[in-house]
Amino acid sequence: MDNLKIEKIQYLLNNIHSLQPFQILFYGSRQRKDHNENSDYNFFMIASAQDQIRTGFITEVTEILESENKDATVTLITGDKDSIIYRMSIFEPTAVHLMELSEPIYGHKEFESLQTKWEECKKKGNDTRELIRYLENRSKFYRNINSKTTKDDISRIEKILSLNIQSWVLEVVDDISITEIAFLDIPSRITKLVKYLYKHQIPDDIHLLTSIYEEVHELKRSMRLLLDSTEGKLDKLKDSITFIKDLSKEIEKIV
Repeated sequence: MDNLKIEKIQYLLNNIHSLQPFQILFYGSRQRKDHNENSDYNFFMIASAQDQIRTGFITEVTEILESENKDATVTLITGDKDSIIYRMSIFEPTAVHLMELSEPIYGHKEFESLQTKWEECKKKGNDTRELIRYLENRSKFYRNINSKTTKDDISRIEKILSLNIQSWVLEVVDDISITEIAFLDIPSRITKLVKYLYKHQIPDDIHLLTSIYEEVHELKRSMRLLLDSTEGKLDKLKDSITFIKDLSKEIEKIV
């Protein structure tokens, strides 16, 4: 995003009432500038739990972000400060991704405070076992969710697969770098890490999971283009959806 657009967003966000200061971080392929025309605008909002449950707060923020980014889908993820600090302390991939690669577009002072805490975390190092336990618990959480739609199920399966791939990488790869941990949160990067950088360290089963993960990720992208698809593409998509429904039933056995 250019500076004028960011300034407009900041001006509009200043008019939103919040109980505590909040932050908006811009991240993902559009922030990295390796996107395509179908890529989302990805934002992460760090806000107090009290603000997040207030009627209309998240909707107001989302509407502002959408009003200034009409050329693509806007995705807003939220989290509270305490949970982000904990995730930073264990080097959870999404938290590392945000701290290392995101761009703050609102709440710069609060983000600077988080960055200071992140630098302290990096000096202390992390307990890989605690991180793996966290990822495994998140995987169990998603496995226990009953998705209401096929689209939701695709997203759920994608998350389960990514969490299990992350766990395996951390289990078998020694001396993994901060950058590599951040890349574990980026679909295009995690697959390349497994296929090329770690290919001799990762078991064959995880290579299979990675291939399935690529298929599921691509299917999720295709779902958004459904209305623009040709009849042939629609047939292929229907076949893929059938595959996902079957995979959903078998996912417990795979992971």
